[in-house]
Amino acid sequence: MKKIIATIVALVFSTSAYAVTISDISVGASLNHGIYGGNGKEENYTHTGTLETTTKKDGAAFVDTYATVFLELAFNENLSLGVSYAPEAVDTPQNVNSGEGGGDNSTDIKVQADFEDLTTVYALARSDIGVFAKVGYSQMDINITSENAGTYKDQETDGLEFAIGYEHDLGEIGIRAELAYHSFDDVKADNGQTDKNEITVSNMEGATARISLVKSF
Repeated sequence: MKKIIATIVALVFSTSAYAVTISDISVGASLNHGIYGGNGKEENYTHTGTLETTTKKDGAAFVDTYATVFLELAFNENLSLGVSYAPEAVDTPQNVNSGEGGGDNSTDIKVQADFEDLTTVYALARSDIGVFAKVGYSQMDINITSENAGTYKDQETDGLEFAIGYEHDLGEIGIRAELAYHSFDDVKADNGQTDKNEITVSNMEGATARISLVKSF
């Protein structure tokens, strides 16, 4: 999916360069503070492939703050196309399942997920009074790390973003404030062992408050 996003961005920015001037390009940085949640299910199997235990946690939520950078190309004063990228990971809290590892019911299994390389391609529609709306298509990697449960293969997931906000022109730069909603597809990962530990995350959603500084050239 990263290749698809990269191709879309390269195609749009290269072909659109003939229709716009360099003054229609904007760059910026955002500080994001969001609450994210979803439903988690962990299934533990014996070496014969028999399901032994199932642990569910519905509605689990966490809060994190992270930065993003973005690049936008304006077709006119009211419509822009952009891409944003989060250079740092969004980290979930560590989940501990007591006594479910080691085959002797005495070893804790600890699992944590990092959301990495969050990339969003979006369209931004702006009114003459500075109010704007955004709709975007997102992709990110989910890196699952564990203690006492083996190694999990990284997963990819896609999702949508919808946002509404306001931009105020300060002269040299502009400042934006916006609220965004995110949703992502379900993912499933296991540790590749015979007595495998399989994790499924579903109904991943989030809400983000975002403050951005933007500079146009």
